[in-house]
Amino acid sequence: MEKANVTLYTVIGDPNRIVKAIQERFKEMAEELVCEDETVDLTLPDGTHVIFSIKHRRSKPDFIASHTSGMANYFSQVKTPLAELKENVLCQIRVFNCVTGITFDLNDNEDRTNYILNRLFEIAGDVNGFLLYPSMQIFTSEGKLLFSAKGESQLTEFIPVGNADFLDGNRPEEAQADVERRLRSIALLEEKHIPYMEYLRSEVLESEARLRSRKEIVQRAAALFAVAVYSEVILSEGSGREEALFYFKKMEQLYKIESYLSPAEAAYIDNPDPEEQECIQFGWRYECAGVLLWAAGIVDDLPYPSEIIDVPVLAAIFWQHKGCSELLSKGFPRSQSEILDAADITLRYDWACVEARIHGKEAPASLNGGVVMERHYAFNWIIGANGGAGWDDIQPNT
Repeated sequence: MEKANVTLYTVIGDPNRIVKAIQERFKEMAEELVCEDETVDLTLPDGTHVIFSIKHRRSKPDFIASHTSGMANYFSQVKTPLAELKENVLCQIRVFNCVTGITFDLNDNEDRTNYILNRLFEIAGDVNGFLLYPSMQIFTSEGKLLFSAKGESQLTEFIPVGNADFLDGNRPEEAQADVERRLRSIALLEEKHIPYMEYLRSEVLESEARLRSRKEIVQRAAALFAVAVYSEVILSEGSGREEALFYFKKMEQLYKIESYLSPAEAAYIDNPDPEEQECIQFGWRYECAGVLLWAAGIVDDLPYPSEIIDVPVLAAIFWQHKGCSELLSKGFPRSQSEILDAADITLRYDWACVEARIHGKEAPASLNGGVVMERHYAFNWIIGANGGAGWDDIQPNT
């Protein structure tokens, strides 16, 4: 039986929002909905299976980088009189960080096929996404043709949805301090022979920066450490959730971290049977916690990101203090300029790592791509990037 293949593209912080949209839009007709790993299997009353395969940059960075690069390269070769619209479409494609492949069997029931497609467009609307048909036609969530392999569009103009340097049209001009920061970062990259994009702007300029308070930063660091410890214990051989909760509750006693958890973190801790990949992802948050302690002036150095963080050293900081107030009494408030410097070079490290992955190469100068991406995520939250988004909705785009 012939299969329909549709792909949903979006820029999203929490891919679970896609799952929730599927549940909501198909709730009246879903006989069964099974979520396993990154796959959602939806069964309709006539026995049709609609399969959603969700891949996000956090868990599949290589796939997303390769996929979006290939898609952008394909459409860049399309000839069209709509030059400005095409360029904006290419910008949109390059910032996609979540790709959802959707398949279902086709039959002679046109009403049933239209029902499924209409629900898919509604889901796209829920997550600010776009649908790609096998004919290489990209549609907006309203069902309008955005761009095709023939260079056609039903739109006369298009403004991309995303947060990246090439979407800077409405942002202020770089001040002298921003230019100098970029040039300092480039000098450091050249010293280590790390490739760079010369005119890649900082994600937050001096005039746009809205740094989190030192108290917020320490509270977030404590929550991240607690979630990472929980994850590490669950993943350890011979340990289980009960032992993991013991350490999590110790952090709650010391730091009252439950009130600082993000919605995604709280849901993860409450889940009695988390997936291994989810535990691994949250285990990486040690790296974010380290960045936050540096930004709060509690640790002196932020090492070059070639190695994962020294977890025992990080753990000692949290276990040897008795709450956020005691941690805040240590160290000193780090300056905005120093934090923006570190955020800027981290953005450029991440660009180099992504560029290497796209071309099937090792990250340059011994950079650890996973460490760099986590640091990028943390810095975006600290400096108020992505419109001051909450923790779960940060976008470490390059």
